[in-house]
Amino acid sequence: MSSRHVNASFLFFLAVVITIALLPLTRTWAVGLALVLGATVSNIVPSSTPLAIGKMRKVTLNTAVVLFGFGLNIRQVIVVGGQGFWQTAVSLVIIISLGFFLLRFFRLEPDTLKLITFGTSICGGSAIAAISSVMKARDEQIGISMGVVFLLNTVALFVFPLLARFIPLSPEQYGIWCALSIHDTSSVVGAAAIVGDASLQTATIMKLTRTLWITPIVFLVSIRQGEKGRISVPAFIVLFLFASVLSSVLPFPSLFKALASAGKVFMAAALYMVGFGLHRTVVKQAGARGILFGMILWVVSIVTGYLLASVS
Repeated sequence: MSSRHVNASFLFFLAVVITIALLPLTRTWAVGLALVLGATVSNIVPSSTPLAIGKMRKVTLNTAVVLFGFGLNIRQVIVVGGQGFWQTAVSLVIIISLGFFLLRFFRLEPDTLKLITFGTSICGGSAIAAISSVMKARDEQIGISMGVVFLLNTVALFVFPLLARFIPLSPEQYGIWCALSIHDTSSVVGAAAIVGDASLQTATIMKLTRTLWITPIVFLVSIRQGEKGRISVPAFIVLFLFASVLSSVLPFPSLFKALASAGKVFMAAALYMVGFGLHRTVVKQAGARGILFGMILWVVSIVTGYLLASVS
């Protein structure tokens, strides 16, 4: 298949996803449909995957998060983020402690299991990418850990909205639960958005608070590896806060509402690209032991997140 046809296929279904995200009848389920469509195209026509899809996905997702900031008042960000600091800290300590304890019981390379642990406890692929560079992990170790986290992250996008119908949590509590228990930002906001705007707003703030833990963890790991500690804050979080400040002080509510709505369209596009990573080879690469290890951590993360959310 020529690159011309590959680009045409990818862009055609991307246009379908954007249309789904814009139509009133389908936009509620746009993120789930987008993920399924991306996975379907990726498995049926593997050559349709663009070479730069990883960078495209990251930019699209970060843009969506920044646009969500225009729909939030900065006071709400401060209140929820302040509360989320201790909740995310408790969850992180529990999951990392459990992960390091289980290392001795699984016949996989320790660095691979450590990366799965950090990915589960902090923020999925972003944490794995940041920490693996400090640990000097091999491509194989990164690939396995990414595969495990990605598979469970995808399951969460569909499971959590179903569980929300049977579990007695308010929309805000559900958003906290999603943010504490789902790996990647894409699936956190995707699962929360299906329930409603209140869940989406709370989940976004809480998830970004959880993401900030990348900085101290990378700092500590780099010191342990004998390097100078690295301190950095993801640029998209700074832009998210800036967008929230603007929407709180400037008198353009219609404009900010439109920008926040555009964020949902970008999110659907990001989930479409995430779906391209859900290829059958990912399951094979992750392996049964890696998936079992990740599942144990994830189940504990779900229970811990629920308990923390229920007392909010």
